[in-house]
Amino acid sequence: MEPREVLPLLDDGSTAAALRETGLPERLQGVNLLRTALHQPRVGKVIGDAIDALVLNGVLDARIRETAILRVGWRIGAAYEWGNHYPLARRVGLTDDEITAVRSEHAAERAELSPAQRCAVRVVDEVLDHVSATPTTLAEAHRLIGDGGALLELVMIPACYRAIGTLLLTFDVPLEDGVAPWPPDGQAPAKSRDSV
Repeated sequence: MEPREVLPLLDDGSTAAALRETGLPERLQGVNLLRTALHQPRVGKVIGDAIDALVLNGVLDARIRETAILRVGWRIGAAYEWGNHYPLARRVGLTDDEITAVRSEHAAERAELSPAQRCAVRVVDEVLDHVSATPTTLAEAHRLIGDGGALLELVMIPACYRAIGTLLLTFDVPLEDGVAPWPPDGQAPAKSRDSV
């Protein structure tokens, strides 16, 4: 049995009812991530609230945020995260050179990225690889990115987006119509299901 057969996307009526139940906005009706997560409305609400806090109403600089989210999507091989965040990254001013630099094994050293972006990549990599950022990297992030809310959001991005990626990859959540999986050039990471 295929993962999507185990947990198919909710139909429009069920999605709308779950959105009303959770208080999430109706504009999320067509988001396949939520059409999957809302099988358990409280889980869907947690994901919707995390996206609201980190993306829609966060305090972290949008360029840093999208650099970090793209790095998570690339590292875990989540075409859905990459495909949906590529246009957001472009909208907040990231160039294709910056975006493709995020894919590099040594992204934290790439000249195309600003010092703050390279630091954000290090935070993501350390959290994904070791559960937490090192004191040295955290101190650098504090200096380059800010304290309080921005720093907390940066650390939460790899934690939350890894969890979201787990749901996306486990249940094979499809991209929405018209969303390309690995823009700008279709290159997928080696560990992506799309590269097999």
